Amino acid sequence: MNFNEFAPPVERNTVLNPKIWDGSRMKSEVRGALLRIAEDFKNFLDVPVQVLDVVITGGNANYNYTAKSDIDLHLIADFSEVSCDREVEELFDTKRLLYKRDHDIVIGNIPVELYVENNDQPAVSAGVYSVLHGRWIREPNPDQPDYDRVEVERMVGVWHSIIQHATQTGDLQTCRNAVKLLRTYRKLGLAQGGEFSVANLVYKSLRNDDTVKGITVLIDRLHDQQLSLK
Repeated sequence: MNFNEFAPPVERNTVLNPKIWDGSRMKSEVRGALLRIAEDFKNFLDVPVQVLDVVITGGNANYNYTAKSDIDLHLIADFSEVSCDREVEELFDTKRLLYKRDHDIVIGNIPVELYVENNDQPAVSAGVYSVLHGRWIREPNPDQPDYDRVEVERMVGVWHSIIQHATQTGDLQTCRNAVKLLRTYRKLGLAQGGEFSVANLVYKSLRNDDTVKGITVLIDRLHDQQLSLK
């Protein structure tokens, strides 16, 4: 974590990430690998669910990727068709986190982040590519909008203070609350302002300077300590 420097949330590139794309077409070997990963994740879910599509979104389906950008791989499903005894979104999110804990999957050294997405609540992204069908659903525009860097930097500073305070307490619940608040802040920003909202760019900056990673690692350590008996 670096609480003193600002990490730019996005970069302006003239081409899509060449590790994934050949021009605007996904490399065949990448597409094949992503489909195998999606199938493995679907089997891991162990829930009767029909996958309607497999898509990638986010920076690596756009021109604003950075060295810290993941490949956001989404399995699209109709949550209303899933029958289980708990909230479907909560179930899939728990499964996602368990899969992430047990697997470290990369494409060209780019981490793959897996999600199950409700087709009624599509992810907010300027670029969406169907890996299943091999075509763009929403093709990104290389002419990216400007963003309010001054406000993003200001809010990054605010969140640095919040997270620094949480980590200094050494209290597990305080750290968890800070991360939950940050994710809610980002979610609301995406819903209201889209991919280039201040809140989403603040989150990306905090991810790029390892603030998110740092507090997540601390939470895991504090959790282990709480359960341990010396």
